Amino acid sequence: MNQQEEIRELQRQAEQLAAEMEMSRRRLSELQEKLRQLSGTGPVPAPPPVQPVAVGDSGGGSLENFIGLRVIHLIGIIVLVIGLSIGVKYAIDRNLVSEAMRIALAYSAGLVLCFLSLRLRRGYSGFSAILFSGGMASLYFTTYASFVYYGMMSFGVAFAVMVLLTFVTTARALQYDRQEIALLGLVGAYAIPFLISSNADRAELFFLYILLINTGILFLSYRRQWKPVGRLAQGITWLLFLGWSSIRFTPGFTGTATLFMSLFFLLFMALAFAGKVLKKHPLTPNDVHQVWFNNMAYYVGLLFVFAPAYEGGDMASVTGLFSAFIALQTGIYFSLNREEKYLRIVHLVFALVLAVLYVVFEWEGITVTLLWLLMSVLIFGWGVWVKSVALRVSGIGLIGLTLLKLLIFDSGSFSPVQKIIAYISLGVLLLVLSFFYQKFRGKIFSEEE
Repeated sequence: MNQQEEIRELQRQAEQLAAEMEMSRRRLSELQEKLRQLSGTGPVPAPPPVQPVAVGDSGGGSLENFIGLRVIHLIGIIVLVIGLSIGVKYAIDRNLVSEAMRIALAYSAGLVLCFLSLRLRRGYSGFSAILFSGGMASLYFTTYASFVYYGMMSFGVAFAVMVLLTFVTTARALQYDRQEIALLGLVGAYAIPFLISSNADRAELFFLYILLINTGILFLSYRRQWKPVGRLAQGITWLLFLGWSSIRFTPGFTGTATLFMSLFFLLFMALAFAGKVLKKHPLTPNDVHQVWFNNMAYYVGLLFVFAPAYEGGDMASVTGLFSAFIALQTGIYFSLNREEKYLRIVHLVFALVLAVLYVVFEWEGITVTLLWLLMSVLIFGWGVWVKSVALRVSGIGLIGLTLLKLLIFDSGSFSPVQKIIAYISLGVLLLVLSFFYQKFRGKIFSEEE
């Protein structure tokens, strides 16, 4: 049990004991009042109420404890960093000190905060962590200023310094056992390429750096079970990649983009399944959503890279292949993780949605309507065969989507013959399904998926 856990446990025991003492005090007051009534004596003064005990950095339960132990120092360090920034800007505007002195003073301020955090860590862990976070933020931005504004560092030196700062931040987050320090290092690390790199053509260096940071985040998230840190890393990484691929991607980057987005995909899949594989922990709904988001981001990235002009044929190819890829994942999950029903359902529905989109991208007109009807029959039949409620409902949902498409979009563009074919086919299918449910309703509604 680490120091923070021990403090929280002591706080819980203290609060429980205080509650028991308060109950005893009230019971004593009742007994004394009854004794006074029976004896006819004057009132017996009640003992003073028992006050709850506040322990160290635990934060307590009162508003004052929350503000005094959690909020004030956090706001204080933010205000201090802002003040240092304003001071540096003022010195620059007034030309009060030389460029080298400005950088030296800013580095000194960050190092002083880090030094104080080390000295105060033993007795004031929470306060020390906030001081360290502020100090690292100062060092990050000072390195940025020395490279961008003054040219006092080369790109390689600035890059190396910031990578070092990121690793130090990660290591200290493990020592403090606090996610907020890890989050600060994470945000600072991902901001580095934008802060210090003016060369937008070196995509391979940019993504190599992001991959390096993500590898550290994967270790940190697994080692301390800090899932929010890993999920935030996944979200930021895909946001950076998709933003780059939508704005700066050119066909010359196809190989680089494919390589790195595939590595990102594999890395975050490993992050999502690490607890399941290594510690035999069942997947939570959030873990399943993380896996789905990773697949979805990978699919969108493939569209940006292989269908940048949003041409129907390219989008159809990417969508059809990725639908098969998701279906393959679903089969693997079914064979290896039969207990993870929610994981299978989410991926199965995703694969079916992509298959429906593939038909839209590849064909048009009544062909789409008839293919959707055929797919709905196959999906529903598959659901009946394997006794899957999710598949049967998906098949019915696709029939409803086909009907909606027919009424809203196709009625104005189809010829009379096409309308006859579409409406008769859809009507017959709906009647067949209705008869099926009427005939086998007892068996269908009693079975479990």
